[in-house]
Amino acid sequence: MSTATVESTATRLSLTGVIAVSTGNFFVTFDASAVNVALPSIRSSLGASSAAQQWFLDSYTIPLCVFLLAAGVVGDRWGVGRVYRWSLAAFGVASLLCALAQTSAELVAARAIQGAAASFMLPMTLSIITKGIPDLDRRARTIGGWGVVGGFGIAFAPIIGGVIANYLGWRWLFAVNVPVCAAALLLILRFDDVPSHSGRRFSPSGQILFCLTLTCLTAALIEMGRRSPGSPVVLALVGGFVVSLAALAASQRLSTVPMLPRALFTHRPFLFVVLSGGFYQLASYGSLLVLALYLQAKQGYSPDVAGYALLPCCVAWLAGNALAVKVTPAARRRVIVAATILGAGGGAAVAMISLAGSSPMTLAATVPIGLASGLLASSLSAEAMHLCPAEISGTASGLLNTSRQTGMAIAIAVLGGLGYAHQLLVPMSIIAGAFAVVFLCCLTAFAVSAPSAHAVRS
Repeated sequence: MSTATVESTATRLSLTGVIAVSTGNFFVTFDASAVNVALPSIRSSLGASSAAQQWFLDSYTIPLCVFLLAAGVVGDRWGVGRVYRWSLAAFGVASLLCALAQTSAELVAARAIQGAAASFMLPMTLSIITKGIPDLDRRARTIGGWGVVGGFGIAFAPIIGGVIANYLGWRWLFAVNVPVCAAALLLILRFDDVPSHSGRRFSPSGQILFCLTLTCLTAALIEMGRRSPGSPVVLALVGGFVVSLAALAASQRLSTVPMLPRALFTHRPFLFVVLSGGFYQLASYGSLLVLALYLQAKQGYSPDVAGYALLPCCVAWLAGNALAVKVTPAARRRVIVAATILGAGGGAAVAMISLAGSSPMTLAATVPIGLASGLLASSLSAEAMHLCPAEISGTASGLLNTSRQTGMAIAIAVLGGLGYAHQLLVPMSIIAGAFAVVFLCCLTAFAVSAPSAHAVRS
């Protein structure tokens, strides 16, 4: 889109507007991670089971994942500013419902609404910046700041969340969202854009089947942690996953408006990087979840002390985000490979060091995981966008984010119910293995893509 077109179809985005969309980006990542350190408190307060504890997280991440692809279409058809305001308001209302929940079922339902609202907020934030800032240099700087805000949200959520949960109570983790959402809503009221009316559509049946597929998979993984693999509940969930996945594949093959352009399914390098994004999120988000639960359940830390104890990993994560901004396209693939090795080595080191029972040494060993996670967060996204066809970059971005949020949902299901009989040996070995899969996926993607084309486009 040319500068003239952007200027004619959208209001200029002011500094207050940038703050408003950055607030939305912060909330999406913060509310995915801050709850981790409060899970024991929430579970005790509501008398919840261990499975319900995992659903407090996955009821947010599953809707966040499944509506990302549809959100872009809705924003195009009804205007990104309007959709952002409605989703921001819905997020604030859902946060209030979370704060007022009196039972596990009420909290799970409120978190599902919150996750769905976040799913529409996230893509709108970047679209508003793109439409509202025609100057390319200013836009690039703003997007860089937008990314740092999101990185800060996920890296420091355990610390901020731990302090709030310990001194104010877990309900305030959600209640504080309400006035901030209201303020952000006021700041973005003046932004307006003209819907594209491009005729893009999405298939409701595809969305429903995708939601069923991911929910059945996640529920099966959660139940496997507390039942035998051959139990009727687990078998029913696995069967539901297989049937819904087959139905999803068939519907997309026959649909005239598939959720994804068929061109993406033949683009092997891009698909391998997208797959690596899911395993990256499993490893990076999973490490924060495991550490937060381990420090409270096994070491007896309070929520605020657990948050402080994660400071080495969180600071390293933010440092990785900052370093990634300076990575040039020519060096990006080497950085990705190095970061995956660093993350896998860090996960293995934490797993082994934890067996000695020394918390300080174990937590110090989390620094490589944080640094690798920060470096890969934007580097993998940049590489995926480099590889995808330019004419469908928006849909490609949605697929990458969907893969990453799916990885987060699976991390909660798999890692959230593990015990710590052998300290961190089992969960951190899984995390190290996930980083290793990212390494293999990226090497495969780089090998099958044309090196000459990469050099030219870099």
